[in-house]
Amino acid sequence: MKKAFSIILSLVLLCSLAVPAMAATEAVVYTSDTSFVVGGTVKVNEQKTQQNIMDLGKNAVEYNAALEGNMQYYWFRNDTYYADGPSITLTENDKGCQFYCKVYLFSDADRIQQCGTYDGARFTVPNTGDPAVIPEIRDAAIPDGKVGQSYYVKLECSDPDVVFSLFRSDLPDGLTLTQHGEIEGTPTKAGFWHVVIKVTPEAGEDYANTKEFEITIEAGDEYTLEIMELPDKVDYTVGEKPDMTGLKVRIYTPDGFIDSKDGKDLTYSQKELVTVGEQKIKISYKDAFEFFIVTVVAAPTTEPTEPTDPDTSTEPTEPDTSTKPTEPDTSTEPTEPDVSTNPTDGTEAPTDGSENPTDGTESTDPTPDTTDKNDGRNDKGMPWWGILLIAVAAAGAGVGITVVVLKKK
Repeated sequence: MKKAFSIILSLVLLCSLAVPAMAATEAVVYTSDTSFVVGGTVKVNEQKTQQNIMDLGKNAVEYNAALEGNMQYYWFRNDTYYADGPSITLTENDKGCQFYCKVYLFSDADRIQQCGTYDGARFTVPNTGDPAVIPEIRDAAIPDGKVGQSYYVKLECSDPDVVFSLFRSDLPDGLTLTQHGEIEGTPTKAGFWHVVIKVTPEAGEDYANTKEFEITIEAGDEYTLEIMELPDKVDYTVGEKPDMTGLKVRIYTPDGFIDSKDGKDLTYSQKELVTVGEQKIKISYKDAFEFFIVTVVAAPTTEPTEPTDPDTSTEPTEPDTSTKPTEPDTSTEPTEPDVSTNPTDGTEAPTDGSENPTDGTESTDPTPDTTDKNDGRNDKGMPWWGILLIAVAAAGAGVGITVVVLKKK
């Protein structure tokens, strides 16, 4: 009896130490050439796994999902997400870690609506050195949010060189997750969200880790803001305060809307602007808020500059001689009347011996001569006694000239 008991106990122990891939109770089956050591590849026998799920026959939905091949394979290491696909290759980082593969079933070909899961056998990679260090998301107090209110939280990881992403889950409407682990935005819908966040090394290793969170978004007050017109001033210098003059905002309320002008009824920062560049100016009414952008530039420097030599180009110059008063132009001085142009009003005739023209042209004397042209005058129009006087004067002038010449001699 004792011998039989020992045989049975030995068989039980052998079964417990057998390769997990041979476990008949697991729906997910690994292939016979799978290697569970560093450098080895672990594969899923997809055909056998599909048949096992159909044979279990939990319900028609799962049966049809397996029949149509609407399945996705996910690997877990130490109960956290590691990678997806029907196979993985183990590395040095996997030493001492426990692995298993889980199959997700979907009721649609797009693999959106999940309808069931099945686990594979668990196995541990032999540890021949130091255990692998897996990055882990540290516990964080994920706050609940409120519709219309700004939301922000920063997640931390044991390894700073990781990339954060969502794993088969969504954030509340209006929120986003950055690769640096920041959840930010403004919730737009109330409700409850179950969120799974994944971290993967930036270096490109094929492992990852996940953490689950729950976020509740409460309904907010029914107020919203709409900026109708921006303020008159959107360009500032460092040190100036925001000016709401010209700002027009419509505040929607449960009973209608209110129009705000120049910042009336709104809350906004009145501190001096100290950062150069584009900045968001937040305006709010109760729990509702909105932003607009202003541009801030550095203030001009006020350091005194050294005096420079006067610009000779601005010194007074000598008066321009071209503008000095000039001697009177002799050409403009009054000249002796030209007797040749004087009217023949009884004055002496020209002394050059020339006679008046006899071409019959009219006289230039503006006053008409009404005397009788033939009354005691010669054919030149001069009276006889006038001719006699001229002859006497000419004779007297000749005698005078002769006397002067003799005296000089």
